[in-house]
Amino acid sequence: MPPVCGYAEIAKRLASRPDAAAATNCYRVWIAEDAGAPYQEVAAKARAHTEHLADLYATPAREAELIAIFKEATPLEADFWEMDWGAGQRVRIALSAIIRLIT
Repeated sequence: MPPVCGYAEIAKRLASRPDAAAATNCYRVWIAEDAGAPYQEVAAKARAHTEHLADLYATPAREAELIAIFKEATPLEADFWEMDWGAGQRVRIALSAIIRLIT
């Protein structure tokens, strides 16, 4: 899935938290933007397009290759977020859980 889909899902979940819009939450603008209807619509279109491409081109061999790529790319994404987020361990735990779900 394109990152837009992941960011939309994460923002939607974070927006439901009571502290999402708190002035002390340095991510409140990002959460509001990515949880908003326009961004969610873009993500839904990206998801639909990706699924259409998968229907056209996916094979078992390609699926295995994409899973391997995802496993390699996910820690890099976690490292990106950890550079700015002091509680980076939570990111790594969440992304590790995602990897376990798909394999």
